[in-house]
Amino acid sequence: MKHDVETLTEQVIRCAEMDMSRVEIADLLRVTPPTVGRIASKLNITLKRKKREYGPNNAIHKSARKSELNPAVGTEDSDAASVAAEAARARRAAREAKIRDQRSAEARLKAMLEGVTDKHERFEITYGHCLLEFEKLQHKLGNRDPLPSMQVRKSTMHPSAIELAERRRQHGIEQGERLFRMLRYDQRISASEGADMLGESIARTSSYLNSMADAGKLYRVRDFIKVPGYTKPQWRWVFSKQPIKPLSNRFEEES
Repeated sequence: MKHDVETLTEQVIRCAEMDMSRVEIADLLRVTPPTVGRIASKLNITLKRKKREYGPNNAIHKSARKSELNPAVGTEDSDAASVAAEAARARRAAREAKIRDQRSAEARLKAMLEGVTDKHERFEITYGHCLLEFEKLQHKLGNRDPLPSMQVRKSTMHPSAIELAERRRQHGIEQGERLFRMLRYDQRISASEGADMLGESIARTSSYLNSMADAGKLYRVRDFIKVPGYTKPQWRWVFSKQPIKPLSNRFEEES
C-alpha cells in the first residue's frame, strides 16, 4: 500500500501521542517498523518502548512455559494467562477502532464544523465535504479518474535548479517562435531539417515542433521521407503551417 509522505507522518505523530510503540504503529499503518523509525528520528520523536502484551518473552508466556514443566502448579496460572491475553487483545482492538473512528469521514467533518456557528457556512462546509467524499468513492469504485491534488506542494528542488529549469523552458518557447517565423506557409519540415535551421539538436527541435503542434500552431503528420544519413526513406513526423497529408501511403520493406 502506498502512503502519502505527509499523511503518513501525521499518522505517526498521532500514534506517538497515544503512546504506541514502533511495532504497533507499523502494524496499524501497514508499513515496516524501520519506516516508522526513520520518520520518528527525523521528527526527533522518542517512541515509547513497550513489552509485547502477548509475545514470547512476557509474563504470560513465561507462566505458560513454567506450567509445562510443573503441570500441578501451572493450571491456575494458565487460566489466568489466557484471560490476561484475551484482555490485552481486547484493549488493542479497542485502541485500533478508536484510531479508525478518528480518521473517518464523519470525524473529519466534525472537526471542520467545530467552532462554526453560522448555519449557512455550516451548510457550505457540509455540502463540500459530502461532495468530496462522493467523488472519492466514485474513484474507488473505478467510475472516475483520480482527484486533482487539493494542495499545491512545495517543490523540493533547489532554487537554482528551479531557476535553470525556468530559463530552459523560456528558451524553448523562444526557439519555437523563432522557428515558426522562419517557416513558409506551405513548407514541410522534419525535426532534422528544423534542427539545421536553428542550429539546435534534433531532440530539442523535435520538442519545439511537437509543443507547437500540441498548441495548434502547426499541423503534424507521419510520413515516409528521406532522412540525411540513411540510404532508404524513414518514417518521421512532418510539420507544416497548413493542413497536410502524408505524401507516402504505404510502407516500403527493407531488403
